Amino acid sequence: MSEKIVITGGTGFVGTHLILELLEQSDAELFCLVRAKNTSAEQRLHQQLAQVIQGSDYAPELINQVKKRCHAIEADLQGDITSLATSIPNGVSQFWHCAASLNYEERFAAEIYDINVEGTRKALALARALNVDCLNYVSTAYVAGRNTGVILESPIAEVQSSNVYESSKVEAEQLIYAQQDMKYRIFRPSIVIGHSRTYHAINFSGMYGFLRRLIQFKGMMARVQRGYLERESIRMNVDPDVPINLVPVDKVAKLAVAIAHSDSNNTIFHLTNRTVPTVGEALEVLFSTVGLPPPKIVQDTTQYAWIDEKFNEKIEFYKSYLTGYKQFDRSASNAALGKHANTTRYAVTTNNLNKYCGWYCAQLAQTRSQVPVSR
Repeated sequence: MSEKIVITGGTGFVGTHLILELLEQSDAELFCLVRAKNTSAEQRLHQQLAQVIQGSDYAPELINQVKKRCHAIEADLQGDITSLATSIPNGVSQFWHCAASLNYEERFAAEIYDINVEGTRKALALARALNVDCLNYVSTAYVAGRNTGVILESPIAEVQSSNVYESSKVEAEQLIYAQQDMKYRIFRPSIVIGHSRTYHAINFSGMYGFLRRLIQFKGMMARVQRGYLERESIRMNVDPDVPINLVPVDKVAKLAVAIAHSDSNNTIFHLTNRTVPTVGEALEVLFSTVGLPPPKIVQDTTQYAWIDEKFNEKIEFYKSYLTGYKQFDRSASNAALGKHANTTRYAVTTNNLNKYCGWYCAQLAQTRSQVPVSR
């Protein structure tokens, strides 16, 4: 009899790749909790997975396994989901909780906490009702907040979060630590970017959000003072020599599934990258992608001109990821993965980072070209 697995967030960036990895690496039947929008839950799930298969390097035939083994159950984590236990067959072994709000602005705090914290509480209740063997939770490496130095694969105790998204994930993890009657694993990916070979992505937060702000600022300045940004470098107060941990989405999914299939007794795993650019290198690529000179790094914000102040206000959320040295310990992850831990396939360098950024800019340009001209 095939294994039965329940998944939340299966239409999201990490969730779609996780489903496809589970289909490739097992014969499991997958029961995915999906919100119905303009289409049925099953139609929405299958369409999203088909898009990811087409955009990534999965075998096209995998769509047949999606149709055969991927079952959508209409659900909303902001509602009561415990009653769904009667809609799911007995014998569920694994529960993957990937659903999350990636919003970060304070004005969305209530919604963020409702989805990320209360949604996790409800997922735990459903997992308990299903009597699952193990709950797998996709968190973030940035539960570390403003902590610097070596970040261990261990529960977060004292931390000063940089934003409401991070603090919501800390609280969600604490709900999971408190479980006495259920085995769990917590996966902590760093900054997730597109597929390692095709660069395809379906979520445009994180690095893509910064790039979008940069494009918008360039457009605004072109209307105010054309050519200024091409001549004068924007000043930024960041740490150019610290690594910025970018990790391809297919690596996150592949490693998470491999760890879940291992016999590791550890409970927290960093899904981070070994080979990454520095903040200075990454910024140079991002600015170059949109046709701007690299930023000028300054030691103090008193050195900002008015234009620098305006730009840095626009990207304030991202500043915490551009400052402060963090080294994510991977002892538990490496032990679980064994010989597969040291692959260089997923390295992010200045050369291929340029391709990730170029792919996104091409998608953005295509989207804008399809918008009718307003009169």
